[in-house]
Amino acid sequence: MPLGESMNSKALFAVVSVASFIVAALPAAAQDVYVGASLGAAKAKQICAGVDSCDANGTSFRFFGGYQLHRNLAVEAGYHYFGTFEQGTRGVFSSAVDIVAVGSWPFTKGFSVYGKAGGYLARTRSAPAAEDNSDFVYGLGAEWAVFRDWSVRGEWQRYYNLGGGDIGLSTNIDVWSAAIVWRPR
Repeated sequence: MPLGESMNSKALFAVVSVASFIVAALPAAAQDVYVGASLGAAKAKQICAGVDSCDANGTSFRFFGGYQLHRNLAVEAGYHYFGTFEQGTRGVFSSAVDIVAVGSWPFTKGFSVYGKAGGYLARTRSAPAAEDNSDFVYGLGAEWAVFRDWSVRGEWQRYYNLGGGDIGLSTNIDVWSAAIVWRPR
């Protein structure tokens, strides 16, 4: 097995393992588990380099779940679709599964800011090629508890070096998004 496939298999195993841990922990600690969905705008930073006709913007969405380990620390896993980017005459599609540690700092009972860092496993496609890779992701955001079990988030995330290989391009993707989060209690 080539080194890239081995590394991607290990990253996928890590994401699946953490997701399984979160699902298994649901009955025992439902108050510590959360799920959410976001909608946002993605921008592929390097996709337009050297190309006359280009659209580096896409509409993204993300589904995620997390486990609150401590008042200030959570682990979160998610699936992120970045949308379609146009590079010349070809469309470039990218999506990723990620796992991040989330450190939060509450200012009041209902409002906090947070930072997150972790890794991702991504697939980038542009006919006829596809490339799987993994790298680093981090982000910043704020969360406001609107109701007892529901909150809203605004956040920015950066995914490093998506693509490469047969795709012929490697790009960082920045995502600005708004999310809704449910914490069953």
